[in-house]
Amino acid sequence: MTWVGRFRPQAPEQVRNASPWLTFNRPTPTTIPNPRVRKYNYALTTPPPYSPTAQESFKPKDPEKQVSGPGGLEKDDGAEDDVLHFLNHDVDSVTSLSFRYGVPAAALRRANNLTSDHLLWGRRTICIPSKYYKGGLSLSPRPVDGEEEETRKNKIRRFMTACKVSDYDVAVLYLEQSHYDLGVSVEAYRGDEAWEREHPRHGSAKTPSRQSNRGPFWRGFSTRS
Repeated sequence: MTWVGRFRPQAPEQVRNASPWLTFNRPTPTTIPNPRVRKYNYALTTPPPYSPTAQESFKPKDPEKQVSGPGGLEKDDGAEDDVLHFLNHDVDSVTSLSFRYGVPAAALRRANNLTSDHLLWGRRTICIPSKYYKGGLSLSPRPVDGEEEETRKNKIRRFMTACKVSDYDVAVLYLEQSHYDLGVSVEAYRGDEAWEREHPRHGSAKTPSRQSNRGPFWRGFSTRS
């Protein structure tokens, strides 16, 4: 038996038996049973058990018993809609609404995308999630100032946006002259604006123009255009 480099060749069986000083004792591997390995192997090799409910899921559903929710999702008949609460900023806050409806404050913020409580001042309504509130009735189902007042304010905002007017009193003046007809008010304002452009006033006295009535954003927008 020869040696080659650092490696010892394997001795034949007769040499192993004849030479007691040549020992080839290899450590016997000790296997410790691991219950997790058996569980993983079972999950990988064994098919899922048969369940009778699997066939029921493929049955066609009755469209009359389904109600289409927002986003095209289906919801059951027993699922309740969220409650709409009209805000009164003098008394309403995230904490007070949480106590009044029994809804966690974090759930209110998550349902209404409120990253901070002061953003509630820019909202007119807030959604009460039905997952936590089971009453089904809103504690403020209508606008605080009344529906007519809410409609009037909405028309004023739309007039100011359409005509690029930042003066609240000017918007109220034109709407009152047309009995809050938004289309007539916008046409009247644009007609007056066109007449002033065609007939500029000449003189030493400086009179405020309609462009100065606008905010800095609208003035810059009209200059760029």
